[in-house]
Amino acid sequence: MSTLDITNGIASKQDYFCLVDYSHNSIKSLTNKKTWKLKMNTTLGHGGMVNLSNNSLTAFFDLNTLRFLGFEHLFLIGKLMNYGFDLRDNKWNCDCKIYQFAKAAEPFAKYMSRGYFDVKCYAPRKFKDTSMLTIIKDHLYDGLICKLSFADKCPPKCRCMYQPAVRNRTLIDCSDLHLTRLPRMLPDYNVLEVDLSNNNLQNLPLQFRHMHKHGRNIKRNLDRIRLFNFSNNQIRMLPRSNLFHLRKAEIDFRENNINSLHRSMAELNPCNIYLDTVEMQCKCEDIWLQQWLPKSDSKCHKNVHVLCRLKGQLISIKSMTKKDLGCRIPNTNFIWISTIIVAAFIIVVLLSASIFSFRFEILIIGRKFIKYFRGTSYPMTLFYDVYIACNEEDEKIRLWLTSHLLPTLEVNNMLRVFWPCRDSEIGVPREEEMINVMSNTQTFIIILSEEYKGPVRWNEKEWKHAWHNYTHDLNREIIIINYDLLEANEIAKRYLGAFLRIGQFIDFSNHKKSIENEIASLIIKQDKNLKKYERKISSHSQIDDETFPFLKQYPLYSEFQYKE
Repeated sequence: MSTLDITNGIASKQDYFCLVDYSHNSIKSLTNKKTWKLKMNTTLGHGGMVNLSNNSLTAFFDLNTLRFLGFEHLFLIGKLMNYGFDLRDNKWNCDCKIYQFAKAAEPFAKYMSRGYFDVKCYAPRKFKDTSMLTIIKDHLYDGLICKLSFADKCPPKCRCMYQPAVRNRTLIDCSDLHLTRLPRMLPDYNVLEVDLSNNNLQNLPLQFRHMHKHGRNIKRNLDRIRLFNFSNNQIRMLPRSNLFHLRKAEIDFRENNINSLHRSMAELNPCNIYLDTVEMQCKCEDIWLQQWLPKSDSKCHKNVHVLCRLKGQLISIKSMTKKDLGCRIPNTNFIWISTIIVAAFIIVVLLSASIFSFRFEILIIGRKFIKYFRGTSYPMTLFYDVYIACNEEDEKIRLWLTSHLLPTLEVNNMLRVFWPCRDSEIGVPREEEMINVMSNTQTFIIILSEEYKGPVRWNEKEWKHAWHNYTHDLNREIIIINYDLLEANEIAKRYLGAFLRIGQFIDFSNHKKSIENEIASLIIKQDKNLKKYERKISSHSQIDDETFPFLKQYPLYSEFQYKE
């Protein structure tokens, strides 16, 4: 027999068997012609002995082979614990393929005392006649290597081997081959150590560009390299692009003729680069090296030394000044002046932005200061004391006004109040009447509530005219009553929200004192020069029936005397 199918060595449908003997044949490989697969819930019985001794088996089973034989995962081999496999007297090649099994068998090695466990290696020469148990117990894993061929993408003439026990590395030895170009392919392993020392490599920038131009996956190759040895070649310039893909690699450029270092080198760790001493004509653009080079107390400070040619001498670039490197020294006065100008510009911009953002708050507070220091003289041309702007559709607000606020203002304090829903003249355009009345009113009471259900939002028009009169005449005032406890950002007009932001409003939830009396006191405080509103309108006011024809309907109209 030259092959053995896996289904003839494993009893998946039989609980016990004693012995299956395939010894003294010429079996070179195992097959799986029925594509059998071991499932997680499949049991393989209590097994028995399978004798495969004295055959021609050479290669141990790697993960790919196990998948081919139906074992999707390595741990599924544990289902064969009740089996015995006699694999002695085969020509086993103890290479990288047995490493994973050897590591997995370490905890059980001291219990493997049966004779059929004494499987010996036939190759390589280093392990000839060495028991696999000895390799496991003595941890002789460094010698478990696999030599790679051209089919495994080993570059021509190079020597490649996979050594999983040492950092899972793959060695690509292309040294002493008189190479003038970089290898065009590399094995498909994750940790590559490439030795290109003692060759004739010269123009690395050109070769990197050539590889990139011809579509080779340079990024994938460079990302997998952990050691790159370019020592003892004829390299004068280092590549300027794609170096950042080598940031995980140690790179040896010693014994070359490198005479310049591009700033792209800053993407690499200087402790991972070996350059020895680099002599170069330093320029101002090389000043970055002073920050990049290892400090003198660093363990890797001997990795790289950069010496600059200056007046026939070689001086460390760390000791060079900007003047020595030919850098333009900026004028300190110019820098200070520029800094001050920029700072002033930033301050002006920030100040302007702040003033614009808080312009309404600044106006309201500034207006109060001006009135405090300058005083107020009330003209006698204002006919109304109070104008009330509110949501006339809100029954609760109307009830509060008619039963509390209006009696307090009109009866108790003899104030002249205009409330549009009560005092507007029928047939007169509302906005025209609004403008005429508000232009002759001293104080505007604005009641803030949540909803305005009318088809025309007269309140916003009232707000606009109230704000206009407020900002153009120091004698006018606005009293905000926050009826529904709104936040400043919930108010459509930002200038009304400003009153809330600076706390200049009456909170309707404040029950410590009468809100009506507080409002009346604010209005009276604004007119200290008049006693109980026994007003005498001067002849300059010219308030007559032609100016306000709609005033005749109000009872208070007849009480005012116009005297010269």
